[in-house]
Amino acid sequence: MVLQITDPWIKHAVLSMLVERIDAGGIDELLQAGFTGNFLDAVRHRPARDLIKIAEVPQLNIRVRFDEQSVLNQLTRLDMMRRDAALREYFVIHGAPRRLMCDLFRMSSEEVRQLREQLLPPDRQSGRAKLPPVDVRDEIHQRWQEIGQKYADTSLREQFYRLHQGFAHLRIDAICLTLGEFDTQPRWQVTGLGALE
Repeated sequence: MVLQITDPWIKHAVLSMLVERIDAGGIDELLQAGFTGNFLDAVRHRPARDLIKIAEVPQLNIRVRFDEQSVLNQLTRLDMMRRDAALREYFVIHGAPRRLMCDLFRMSSEEVRQLREQLLPPDRQSGRAKLPPVDVRDEIHQRWQEIGQKYADTSLREQFYRLHQGFAHLRIDAICLTLGEFDTQPRWQVTGLGALE
C-alpha cells in the first residue's frame, strides 16, 4: 500500500531522514533501494532551509509504502503486551504465589517482589493461603479439567485467569494449593502451611 504524503512537516521529516541516512554512511543502502547518486548528492549538499522550502510546495510528490501486515503484527504485539501487563497486575492483586508468577510471566523473584510493593499495601504483600472447603475444592478440580480441555490452545496464564474468574472470592494461592493437594511435589511454591512464597 502506497500513501501520498501531503503534510509539509512530514515531507520535511522524510527529506531530513534521507540526509541523516546519507550522513550516517548509508549511501550504499540508499543506492540499492533505487536512489540515484546524483539525487543523493543534490539533497545532501542543500541547506536545511531549502528542504523546508520545497516541503511546503504541494506539487512535491513524496509517497510512503506501508507493509500492512507488519503494522497489524505490531499492533497485535502491543495488545498482547498490554494484556500481559494487566494479567500480571491481576494475579498479584489476587494473591498469586511468587513461583506461579515467575512461571507464568517469566519474571524474577525480585521483579515479583517489586510489583507487589507497587500494587499492594504492606499488610497484603504476604499471608497464608487456606484450603477452601472440600466441596469448593471439588468444583475447582472439575472446572480446571474443563478449562484444560476447552481452552487447550490458550496459555496457562489465561487458563488460570479463567479458573479464578469462577472462584473470584478465593485468593489464587488458595486455588494453587487446591490444584496441588494430591501432588507429591508442589507445582507452585505454596507451602503446606499455605505461606505465600
